Amino acid sequence: MRLIPATVVPIILLCQCHMPMPGRADGIDPNPFEVLERQAKPENRDPKRVTIPMLRSNILSQRWGSPKLLVGPNGGYALRYENPRNRALHLTIFGSPEMYPIAGALPPPYTDLGIDARSGTYTPREVPQRWKSARLAGRSVRFHLTEARAPGEPVLYSTETFRLTGPGGRTASYRMRAASAKGAEDARALFETSTF
Repeated sequence: MRLIPATVVPIILLCQCHMPMPGRADGIDPNPFEVLERQAKPENRDPKRVTIPMLRSNILSQRWGSPKLLVGPNGGYALRYENPRNRALHLTIFGSPEMYPIAGALPPPYTDLGIDARSGTYTPREVPQRWKSARLAGRSVRFHLTEARAPGEPVLYSTETFRLTGPGGRTASYRMRAASAKGAEDARALFETSTF
């Protein structure tokens, strides 16, 4: 029997810790909008600082009212549409001039709370899933369930980070999040309201 030198074992363990997981490709980090909004300074609210084509939802503007806009340091943005009757239901569009790797063949698993109504206990578990798809600006974009919440609360869905070319030929990266009380079909419908 051959022994592995003691210096090799930590290197193997370190390499395993940094191996990519399915669906966990780098992309636009959709930070909670509420946190970004609290941290925003006046320059983060100036629409003139957006340097990329703005993906937006005119349909939701008519239905829910004007969105909230936050502008990032590199000309990217976050645009948030909220249902005025229930602010927990929303669509947030993130745009960035950066280019990101394509997400993997599988989206990341989501955590099911595993609520036992009789005992009032929780047994969280990771649940694997498959990509769903929506049509945005003439192309297919994948999305997945991001957060399964307690019964009666909206469920959060996210698209992968994707590239789109807007009017004028400029290309940027985008990612969207939708909170829906009705499930994946409703989230798809919210995503599909977005255009340039």
